[in-house]
Amino acid sequence: MKTVTRDRFNVKATRKATFLTRRYAVLFAGACLLTTAIAHHSKSKVSQCNQLVAIVNKVAEARPERIGMTIAEDNRLLLRAAIELDGYADNLAGMEFSNKQIQILQAQFIKLYRDTSRASDAVVSAPVTNLQSVQKANRTFIAIQEQEGPLVQETNQYCQSDAWSFPSI
Repeated sequence: MKTVTRDRFNVKATRKATFLTRRYAVLFAGACLLTTAIAHHSKSKVSQCNQLVAIVNKVAEARPERIGMTIAEDNRLLLRAAIELDGYADNLAGMEFSNKQIQILQAQFIKLYRDTSRASDAVVSAPVTNLQSVQKANRTFIAIQEQEGPLVQETNQYCQSDAWSFPSI
């Protein structure tokens, strides 16, 4: 009888071990899939942020660092900057992002660059003889320029955050 009891015990132990092994195998496979999904989503967010930030950095590098010696030089620099901003806005508009927050940031940068371009044109085309017109154009230009800093901070904050969520399907 002792051999029968041992066999039953061994069978139960084997069944229990097999169940646990299968259970852990399923849990391990699930964990691997979850990790892969998270890594893919994070990589996607990171790569999309990098694309957006690359354009924003190009705009910052293209901005004239100095003011010309004459009004004509300043106007030429502003017009060149306006044309470049329109080009960068077009580049951004041509990019497709799947991340909703990055799409929102993209739209805000496009609007900012187009508004800055129009304000630059307004500063250049303001009649010098009309002081109120020149002041208004300058105030508008400065107000639009001041929007860039908070938008860049928001972008950096989002792109550097560790928070993640699953993409909606």
